[in-house]
Amino acid sequence: MSTASAGSILAERLVQYKQQQGNGANNASIIVPPVQPLIIKPSMPSWDDLQEKLQHVINLPGLWITIRELYDQGYGAELETAAEIALATAKKSPYHLFATMTSKKAGKWATITLAMVHETWHLRRNALLVVERLKLPVGSIKAVLALSWRLRGSIMRFLGIATEQGTGIRNPAGVFFALTKRQPQTS
Repeated sequence: MSTASAGSILAERLVQYKQQQGNGANNASIIVPPVQPLIIKPSMPSWDDLQEKLQHVINLPGLWITIRELYDQGYGAELETAAEIALATAKKSPYHLFATMTSKKAGKWATITLAMVHETWHLRRNALLVVERLKLPVGSIKAVLALSWRLRGSIMRFLGIATEQGTGIRNPAGVFFALTKRQPQTS
C-alpha cells in the first residue's frame, strides 16, 4: 500500500483549485440589482433638483430661505418627501399645506412633519415587504401602499400570519387579503 506524501497531495489540490478558479472566471456575469417599484427614501438631491420639485409647492419667496436653511442642515430627502405628501394630500392648495408643514412660527417641522415623513418611509418599506414576500405583481404596489396606510402597524402582523411557516397555507396572498378585508360594523 503506497501513501502519497503531504506535499504531493497539497500540490494536486492546489492545481485543482486553480483550475476551478479559472473555469469560474470564464463564467462570470454582471449582477444587476432589480429596480424597486417604489422609492422608500429618496437620496439627497442637489439643490437645483430639489428646487425643480419644490416649485410645485412653494409660491412665497420668504419660504425659499427657510427651505434652503433646512436643506443646508441635511434635510433634502425629508423636504422632497414632504413635498410629495403635500401634493398628494392637499384638498385645496399644496402651497398652503407645504408652508404650514415647514413653518418656523408654528414649529411643525421638527414635531409633526419629520414624524410624518419618517412614518411615510416606514409604510413604504412595509408595502415593499408585502409585495416581495407574497410575490405580488409590481403593478399592485399602489393598492398595497394604500392598504399599508389604512392598516399602519397591523399590516406586518397580518403578513406574518399569512406567511407563517409550518401552517400549511397554500395561498398566503389570499389569506393576507382575507385578513385585511374590512369587517362590517355591528351595532
